Amino acid sequence: MAWYVIVLIVSVALFLLTTIVSLFFGEMDFDIDTDVNIDGGGFLGGDIFSFKGLLHFATGFSLTLTLMQVVTVTSVCIGIGAGLVFVFALYFLYKFIYTKSQQSLIYSDEITEMDAEVYFWNDNRKIGEVFVALEGRPVTVTLEGAEGMKLEKGQKIKVSGNRKSVHPVEFII
Repeated sequence: MAWYVIVLIVSVALFLLTTIVSLFFGEMDFDIDTDVNIDGGGFLGGDIFSFKGLLHFATGFSLTLTLMQVVTVTSVCIGIGAGLVFVFALYFLYKFIYTKSQQSLIYSDEITEMDAEVYFWNDNRKIGEVFVALEGRPVTVTLEGAEGMKLEKGQKIKVSGNRKSVHPVEFII
């Protein structure tokens, strides 16, 4: 077995091991955690030159040599380029995922004049359900109406109330 295949197997095994360990057991002390500078928006030396960066480079480099099945000056240069592409591509992927996972959601029990869409309405009982955007996702909430109120599925209205029950405030045409 060629040395670059062994490097590929070891680097992929270490990458999988560190990923599984950090997913199930949290962050680790030897630079497996997230190395991202979100505030500055730029690179930090530790973002690229880290244990993860070394694993990504070794994976890209050895994968290229394994696919080419030959070690020449050209294949080594291409392997170095592929290793650097792996390092930077995975850095930006980690940064993107970390940024998306850190977006704070505002949890609120009160709904004040929020746009909603009627999902279901029963004219006889004057009760139904509406879609309201809570924590960035559509949620159905019970809508309690007044006597003589007519609503149709898909109609846009403004509602107020709480997470359990709302009442119409304004009808949007």
